[in-house]
Amino acid sequence: MQNRPNEAHRALRRETEPARTPLSALAKPEIRVALVTAIALVLQAVLAKNVLEVELDYGSQFAALWVFIVFLITGDRGRFAELGTIVTIVAVTASVLALYTVW
Repeated sequence: MQNRPNEAHRALRRETEPARTPLSALAKPEIRVALVTAIALVLQAVLAKNVLEVELDYGSQFAALWVFIVFLITGDRGRFAELGTIVTIVAVTASVLALYTVW
């Protein structure tokens, strides 16, 4: 008879736990900012290599990654910090490409 309360407890716990889906990882701000950083780095590499036909130096090649590292170090995970970091990553990536277009 002692097994029945345990089974009921497990069933209740399963009902109250949030469902884990592949997209549940996107609930974390670090994951969303990391995805934006990865997309920005890939787009920057493709545009620099195939459109601008230039080779980026080390600092500007990973500029979006430096912004992401600062986001991780600061530890602020609020919505404002997340959006600010995403806007900064996009702006830095666009600025690097614009500078290499003119330069």
